Amino acid sequence: MIMAFVMAKIESAKARDILTNVREFEEVDEAYLIYGAYDLLIKGMFKTPEALSSFVVDELRKIDGVRDTVTNVCATYD
Repeated sequence: MIMAFVMAKIESAKARDILTNVREFEEVDEAYLIYGAYDLLIKGMFKTPEALSSFVVDELRKIDGVRDTVTNVCATYD
C-alpha cells in the first residue's frame, strides 16, 4: 500500500462542497480544509502508484473548483 498526502488549492466559494465530495472517495482516509499555501489536505491509501495517479489526475483534478495539487508520498508509515 502507498500512503500519500495530497494538498490542493481550491476555490473558496466551493470549499465545503469539494471537501464533502473528496471524503466520499474510498481511498481517502481523512480530508481537511486548512490554512496556508494550500486549502485542502487529503490523506489516502492507494494499492499501486497507478491507483494514486488515477485518483489525482482522473478524480481529484476534475472536481470543479480544484485548481492545483501537490502529492507527497510517504517513505515510511506504521
